[in-house]
Amino acid sequence: MRLILLFILSHLILGPALAEAISGPVEVIDAATLRVAGQVVRLRGIAAPKPGDQCALRGTTIPCGRVATTALMDLTAGAEVHCQTHAQSGGPGTLLATCEAGGYDLSEGMIYTGWARPDKRATARYREVEEDARKRRRGLWRGEFPKAVDRAAVSR
Repeated sequence: MRLILLFILSHLILGPALAEAISGPVEVIDAATLRVAGQVVRLRGIAAPKPGDQCALRGTTIPCGRVATTALMDLTAGAEVHCQTHAQSGGPGTLLATCEAGGYDLSEGMIYTGWARPDKRATARYREVEEDARKRRRGLWRGEFPKAVDRAAVSR
């Protein structure tokens, strides 16, 4: 019983301490990864094309990883980015984070433009935004997402 109580208390005390706010200038690494104030962060709640991904769009193949990366650059252009990190890791040396630029949720923006899909950790709001992007055929909804993005995403 003491061990269980100690475990619960440690999570209540240490859990919030693991999350931190990061703000500063941004460098876009890829369609779901940023460097903010020198720290690499992965956008929480989305699955996006990787830099080398190629996708079918309107009967042709496009470098959708680069296009999706450019979409994130557009969302962050000239803005200071504010991120709230989460306890889960976004990968080796990378923090998982919810980030905003100019008060706009970057994960939501990538889903809205059709260059990312909500992943299994995504909020219901992200799934609603995806449905609208799909109906309006934004971004890759005019073609196909890479299979890895579809596997990581919440099912349609």
